[in-house]
Amino acid sequence: MPNKKTLVSFDWAMKSILKRPENFAVLEGFLSALLGDENIEILEILESESTQKYELDKFNRVDLKAKDSSGEIIIVELQYNSEADYLPRIYYGVSKLVSEHMRLGMEYGEIPKIISVSIVYFELTNSSYAAKGGMKFKDINSGEYISGIKNESIFAEYYFIQPKWFDDNIRTALDEWVYMFKHSEIAEGSKSKNIEKAKIALEFAKMTPQEQSDFDYYWNISVRSAINVRKAAIEEGVAKGIEEGVAKGEQNKAIEMAKKMKARNEPVAKIIEYTGLTEEQISKL
Repeated sequence: MPNKKTLVSFDWAMKSILKRPENFAVLEGFLSALLGDENIEILEILESESTQKYELDKFNRVDLKAKDSSGEIIIVELQYNSEADYLPRIYYGVSKLVSEHMRLGMEYGEIPKIISVSIVYFELTNSSYAAKGGMKFKDINSGEYISGIKNESIFAEYYFIQPKWFDDNIRTALDEWVYMFKHSEIAEGSKSKNIEKAKIALEFAKMTPQEQSDFDYYWNISVRSAINVRKAAIEEGVAKGIEEGVAKGEQNKAIEMAKKMKARNEPVAKIIEYTGLTEEQISKL
């Protein structure tokens, strides 16, 4: 049996996972836990790296730039190796994004809100595994923060996740995601929004190329089979045929997938997970 590959680079794996449209729910789940908003909805993944407009311009390296349902732009960056002036680069990137989205003739009130999320695997700070920063105003004399400033919420927010400092003690939904970033696996009992989809995506990333190809083939064939069966049934006007045909098509594809996996001596538990067949059905193949 082929050995399951390990993740060559977790940051590469996460970028690959999050950029696949079928995995938008994974990004939505993580951001919902981080921002405390269960209604986060990723509308699209924007360009992954801004282009240089001038010869001496600095690259604005953005691993992932998303837009939520309210139109706010969210940057997600995974950084493994430390680099000089990391924080100034993050600040520059946010500033550049603001200017890029200000079209000619645009009112200043239309400036987009930027949320920068950095998941770093080096010592950015010496203790906190989850930190948040942003623009706040203090009274010069008292030193107290001033509240109620109009449009203060427009300023960029910065979030820094440092899995290294996480103690593996899961207390919140965000902790479940930080555990995943630290160990590249889902903690037992995790139940935050879409965390189970992250588990499937991680398992896919750990598959061998042949396993990924087989899984994609099975998935695509199942979808096409379901669509074709539904179309035929609708044309005949037989509602019952839709349910029976789809179920039969999916069952046949599951059996074909199970046969391939069984031929490679895959564990029965894994075959059950990916096909939905019972142990008795698999033993009869």
